Amino acid sequence: MASIDILNLPDYTAQMRSFQRSDEARQKLFEDVLEKYEKLVEEHTNLKHDYSSERDVRRNYQGEVNRMHKELVEIQNSVDSNSFVLTLIDGDGVIFQDMLLLAGANGGSEAASKLQNAIREHIVQIYPNSGTWPIMVHVYLSLDKLSQTLARVGLLKYPQEMRAFAQNFSVNQPLFSIIDVGQGKERADFMIKEMLRTFSDNPTCKHIIFGGCHDNGYLLNLDQYKHNQVKAARITLLEATTPQTGFTELPNFKRTRFDSVFRSEALPSTSTQGTAPTFSPVQTQIKSTTKRPSPIASPTPASVTPAPVTASPSTTASSLATQSSGSAPASWAIVGKAGGSNGTISIAGSNKNAAKKKYIYFNKDGYRLDEALPPRDRNASEAIEKRMEKTGRNLCNHWHLNKGSCTNGNFCRFQHEPKLTPAELVALRYKTRSLACKRRDCDKFDCYLGHQCSYERDNGYCPYETCNLRASHGIDKTKHVRYDEDWNEEYSK
Repeated sequence: MASIDILNLPDYTAQMRSFQRSDEARQKLFEDVLEKYEKLVEEHTNLKHDYSSERDVRRNYQGEVNRMHKELVEIQNSVDSNSFVLTLIDGDGVIFQDMLLLAGANGGSEAASKLQNAIREHIVQIYPNSGTWPIMVHVYLSLDKLSQTLARVGLLKYPQEMRAFAQNFSVNQPLFSIIDVGQGKERADFMIKEMLRTFSDNPTCKHIIFGGCHDNGYLLNLDQYKHNQVKAARITLLEATTPQTGFTELPNFKRTRFDSVFRSEALPSTSTQGTAPTFSPVQTQIKSTTKRPSPIASPTPASVTPAPVTASPSTTASSLATQSSGSAPASWAIVGKAGGSNGTISIAGSNKNAAKKKYIYFNKDGYRLDEALPPRDRNASEAIEKRMEKTGRNLCNHWHLNKGSCTNGNFCRFQHEPKLTPAELVALRYKTRSLACKRRDCDKFDCYLGHQCSYERDNGYCPYETCNLRASHGIDKTKHVRYDEDWNEEYSK
């Protein structure tokens, strides 16, 4: 056996350490590979989850898009199926044709049919596929005021015929209405403006026909649309009489006329036809006829001196007025002296008994102004105060100041009977005038509340800090316009 040279032995320790370093490097590399693999697996898993999530979101989004598209189609179909045409007409200025008005109730029905056909023809020219769109028509007017005007110019035999005309107009077409706004200042204007504002942006309202070109008060409401071609194209200006200058200058609006339905000329100022006039309680002269003598007296031959007429207790002015309220117009008056050879009899009484015409006044800002009351009697004021104190109940203002009109009747908790004397009525009006009316532009003729502080009006100042009418302090006290009970207006010069 060969001997081992101890001196030449290799450095096993160094080799072992080299091997150890190599093993450690390999281990380290293996660990790095495993770590990176684990990271790649984790990233792969995350990406896989993200992909699945995105796929689900995409599918949900696509489903939502499909659902919304379906809803949009349904909404569009619903809008199309509910589409309609709206016609707004100021009936105080846009007047139906004479032949329709003179036909009375039948004329109202015919007017609705003619207007339906005229609107349909106009709309089909703009929207060829609009054949099934319903047509809604609202005519706003003061029925009583217009009835009296039409009767005065001879287009109605009696004012009551206008109500029958309106009823048949509304019955003929299910979506047609003549709306009575009552006696009031600019009530029709207010309603038409609100309807225009409400439906101008309504998608189901495809088109609006606006009949108010006779009144410049509507210009401000239409001016906001004149530069918006889309909205302006949805509005047609209906011209009856010659339109005001401001309307002719509006761009982008469509225009039309329905001359077969509405008058192209303004109403005449006086009657031109043989109509039955409405007589006032006092007239100066009435011509007598041999076929129909006066209901009170017959003419006496010139050679015979008429016997004096003595008033019967049952033939008073009030009873005669009641007789004249029948179906045919009649006149009444107090019998005077016989006329001369011209065949006329003066049956006029003194104008002292004629009712004084009533007015309500407004300043230029539209605030109601109160007229001064007659002087108040102190004894009358004390009498009504004692009466209320004795019974423990206040007087019913409605009953005493509105000619006995109280909707509560026997159930009213305020005092009705006995009636007040004229002086006591004045005293009661002073009391009610101290209470403020809620409407500063009040247009009720029978309103007994206060609209203006009488102290400030008459003296220039009010001494009461707690004045119920302090809201009226400082308003313009100049009367700018007044209205009579027929709503005829007169402006101050």
